[in-house]
Amino acid sequence: MPGADSMTVRALDSMEDLEALADSWKDLLRRDPHATVFASWELAWHWWQHYGQGQPLRLFVVEHSGSVMGILPLYEQRVRLFPGIGIRVLRLIGTGGDTQPDYLGPLLEPACADAAATALAEHLLKARRDWRVILISDLVEESPFRRAMLAACHAKPSALSDTISARPIVVHLPQSWDDLLAEFSSHRRSTIRYARRKAESKYGTRFFVATDPEQIGPLFDELAQLHRMRFTAKGESHVFRSIEFLGFHRDVVTHCARLGWIRFYGLKAEGKTIALLYCYRFRNQVFYFQSGFDPAFEKLRPGFLLLGYAIEHAIGEGNESFDMMRGEHDYKTQWSRQQRTTRSLTLYRPGPAAFLWRARFEQLPPVWARLKRWMRGAGRARAAVTATSGTVPEELE
Repeated sequence: MPGADSMTVRALDSMEDLEALADSWKDLLRRDPHATVFASWELAWHWWQHYGQGQPLRLFVVEHSGSVMGILPLYEQRVRLFPGIGIRVLRLIGTGGDTQPDYLGPLLEPACADAAATALAEHLLKARRDWRVILISDLVEESPFRRAMLAACHAKPSALSDTISARPIVVHLPQSWDDLLAEFSSHRRSTIRYARRKAESKYGTRFFVATDPEQIGPLFDELAQLHRMRFTAKGESHVFRSIEFLGFHRDVVTHCARLGWIRFYGLKAEGKTIALLYCYRFRNQVFYFQSGFDPAFEKLRPGFLLLGYAIEHAIGEGNESFDMMRGEHDYKTQWSRQQRTTRSLTLYRPGPAAFLWRARFEQLPPVWARLKRWMRGAGRARAAVTATSGTVPEELE
């Protein structure tokens, strides 16, 4: 197998280059055992159409004897650190907008993954003179590229930060739905079964799955409406609001549906759709990306019901896991407490820019978090004292 010293790394920077890489990218995706649908050319292409325009592309391609051995798709983003202060950051295509997938990183030829990853890591270290910060987020923990970056920076540990991006919750799927229920307590099993019987008898609920590209587009628009209704009813902001988010996801679900990668799970009641889950299916894994339900049916617990039906369907399809993606929410931990871990690597060019980046994104956030906790505690103490005595002690003034 070729070593890192026999490989070359080319930097490409145009839309034509991104399009020309499609075949090599797709070949690597099929072979790379660590790759998920979120590292696919299709998602990168559509993301760039909606989020990347006007920003410089930086595609790093590892080659050996004319063959592509690795692709690291980055772009250059101007990041505002403080008022009037911004720096140039290299980051992965797919990050930096208002949509955030998990499981990203470079695609590597498995036969020489370590060598290709080392070639990329060494090239990025040399390229630091051109950019102040390089941010590679949401890597799978076992990524050869992560190992190569840590090894390349072992002599200068201050040049690299290795942190946890997220801990996605995952349901490892058994052979049957009954086998999964058997893992829960008797009370939990009874709750699931009773909720289904009640919904089916009282509201005539019906579960459905959509995979046809002709269905997916209209269902996406329906999902967006349900999501907005739910969060508007709660008085909270929602993700289905920007033109970029809506355009990107509408395009990508239609494209990926033609490849068999999309599952829209739905629940109908009283003749209308009351809940939808937007998921990807890739390599016998289902990835739950977004959801929406009608707040008028909240007492029915449509989200809980639909998630159970979706997991049961995923088992029936022969999938190995149902990945809940980032966000440790109660409705996810009701189905599993097992987690995966993704990592973020931040490579710094020594100097004032690195110092300011670390201050803004690494040092200040925990300080603000502690301050907010203290302020909430002081506010509760003030309210309690005022309620009981009508006065506020001097130390709380």
